Amino acid sequence: MFNDPFASFHEGLAEAKEEREQLDRLLTISTPQERFLVAVSVSVLVVFAAWLVFGNVTRSITLDGVLVQPGGNSAGADGTAQAMVWIESDAAQLIEAGMAASVELRPAAGEELRFDGEIASLAAATNFGRTELSGTVAPAAMYNVDISFGEDPGLTGLDGAECRVVIELGAYPPVSLIGIGRP
Repeated sequence: MFNDPFASFHEGLAEAKEEREQLDRLLTISTPQERFLVAVSVSVLVVFAAWLVFGNVTRSITLDGVLVQPGGNSAGADGTAQAMVWIESDAAQLIEAGMAASVELRPAAGEELRFDGEIASLAAATNFGRTELSGTVAPAAMYNVDISFGEDPGLTGLDGAECRVVIELGAYPPVSLIGIGRP
């Protein structure tokens, strides 16, 4: 009625030992091709880890907005443009004067204009009377971004035109994208 408990225990041990030996045979690296494959895999992992720590990735932020007083800011300086944009508060803290920026406009279907410059200033907007942005849901605050160009880009007559402002935040190590290191 009952089997010998010691016999089944010894059979179980023998099967486990046989499975381990079979696994050892499967995992043994014995041919030069297998060694080469392992060396290449380890090299790729080491290079990837080094890039994560010592490499860099350029990060940028894209903001939708409306041009205000194109062709000059409140001081009337040539070669500048001002845009009202929505910026989340944590992103606004990363933006500083002197950062590279570009303004992208689409005045006609299929046509896109891009003007490169740099951030002259960033300030919280005090003029909320703009009807162009009134339908936008505001997850953050409205800011006036002054962008200076090397020369006058010829933005006169485009007051109130929708634009996209792309600001380069700088180069960061890739490991910062997962929350380790600089933001």
